[in-house]
Amino acid sequence: MVNFKDIFFGCSDANTEAERYPKDFKLSFFDPNNYMEELINGYKFLLIGRKGEGKTAYNAQITLTASENNIYAYQRTLNNFNNTTFSKLKTYSELGSNTYISLWKSILLIEAVRMLFEFEPNIPSNEFVNIMDALNSNGFLQKDDDIAVTVTKLVESDSSLNVKSTFSHNRRYETSTELRGSEAIYNAILNSIKNLYFHSKFIFIIDGLDDILNNSEFKSEIIMGLIRAAEEINKTFRKFTLNLKVVILIRSDILKLCHDPNLTKIIRDSGIRLSWQIYDNPFDSNLLKLVEKRVGISTENVTSLKSVLDEILPDVIHNKNTMDYLLDNIIYRPRDILQLFSIIQEEYIPNKKLTEDKLETVLKRYSTEYFLSAMQDELTGFFPNDAVTKLPTVLTKMGTQYFYVANLETEIRKYPEFNGISAQDILETLFNAGYIGQHRPREKTDFTVFSYRNNSEVLNVDHQCILHRGLMRALSI
Repeated sequence: MVNFKDIFFGCSDANTEAERYPKDFKLSFFDPNNYMEELINGYKFLLIGRKGEGKTAYNAQITLTASENNIYAYQRTLNNFNNTTFSKLKTYSELGSNTYISLWKSILLIEAVRMLFEFEPNIPSNEFVNIMDALNSNGFLQKDDDIAVTVTKLVESDSSLNVKSTFSHNRRYETSTELRGSEAIYNAILNSIKNLYFHSKFIFIIDGLDDILNNSEFKSEIIMGLIRAAEEINKTFRKFTLNLKVVILIRSDILKLCHDPNLTKIIRDSGIRLSWQIYDNPFDSNLLKLVEKRVGISTENVTSLKSVLDEILPDVIHNKNTMDYLLDNIIYRPRDILQLFSIIQEEYIPNKKLTEDKLETVLKRYSTEYFLSAMQDELTGFFPNDAVTKLPTVLTKMGTQYFYVANLETEIRKYPEFNGISAQDILETLFNAGYIGQHRPREKTDFTVFSYRNNSEVLNVDHQCILHRGLMRALSI
C-alpha cells in the first residue's frame, strides 16, 4: 500500500513552492499542451487564466529552468500600481490617442535595459553605456522588483531624459541631448540595444496585474496600453539581433474589463487560455493527471492515481462515484484540486480507508478554510473591501441555494456597504469566477451550467442562480 502521507501536494502559491522546494516543483510541473515552448520561443505572449489556474506556475517554471533552456528569465510585478500615476504627467494631454501604448513602450524598454545589465553587466557598447548612464542618473535603475517604481520615475521626469551624444569620440567635445516624450525615449533605447547579440534569449515576464484593480480610478485603457506595447515590442525584436520577448500573465476576469478594437485579434493570435476540463472518466482529465504526476514523483511503482485513491477512498459517497462527488465540490483548477488533496491527506489515517463521514469533514474543512476566502480574494478589487467582507453574511441571510438577481438585490439594499453596487454586477463576477451557476430552462428538462465547466457561458439575468456546493458548505446553507 502507498504511504499517502508521503505525497507532496505542494503549496497554495506557486512562487512559494518554487522558492522553498525548487527541485520538487521542477519535477512536478505539468504542461500537457506544451505552453512553455510557445511562451519562450513562439509568437504568443499573453497567458490568460482565472486565479488559481496556474499562470504563476509557468512563470516560476520558466525562471527555474532558464539555464537549461538557454534563456535569461526576468520577472517584474505591478504591485502597488496606482492608476492615477500616468495622469500626473505634465505632457499627458499632448501625447495623442495612443497615450498608454507610447508610455508603456518606453517603460518596458527601460526595464529591458535593467534586465540586460543584470544578466550581462559588461556589454561593450558605447550606445548602451550612454543609455545606462542616463537612466541611472534619473533613478530608473534602482533595485526594486516593482515595475510601478519605473512608472513613477518616468512621470517624475515628465518623460524626459538627458543622453550623451552617441557620436562623441572625444570626451572633451561630448554633448548631451534631451529626449522629450516617451516615443523619443523608446526609440533611443531601441537603437542602443536592438543590435546587441547574446547566445541566450531574454524573457521579460510581467505579473501582478491584480493590483491594478485596487484603485477607484481604474482604467482598462492602461492594461490595453500595456498589452499593445508588449505586442509591438515583440514584433519589433523579431527583426533584430537581440532576442527579447515580453510575456504578460493576466487574469481572464481582468481581461474581460478591457475593450479595444484589436483585443479579439490579439487574443486569438497571441493569447494562451488555460483551461482544465473534466471528461466522463475524470482520471483521463489533465486536472487529475496533474495530481497523478505529483503522486508518481513521491512514490515508487505507482501505476495510476486511481490505484492510490482506491486504497484510501470509498467507492461511492451518497450513492455517487466518490471522485465525481469530490469534483462537484471544487472549481476545476490546479489550486483547488491540490488544496482538496492536501486536506484529504491531513484527515487520512494510514492503512485505513476514509469513511463517508470523514470525507464530509474533508469537504467542510475545504470549503471553510479555502473556498470561501478564495472567493473573497477574487472579488477584491472589483468591489470595495467592506462589501466583499459582508457578502458571505448576505448570502447566509438569504438562506437558499437557489435565487434570482432580484432576490439578491433586495437583500444587499439592507446593508450600507453595498451602496452604489448592483446585484447584477456582483453575480456576473461570481458567475464568471465559477462561484455561482445557473439553471437553463429547456422544454423537456432544465440543466445547470457553471462557467468553469463551459467558458462560453454568460450570466442571464432572467435565469435562476445556484450557489456552488463549496460555497453552500462554507455558509452552512
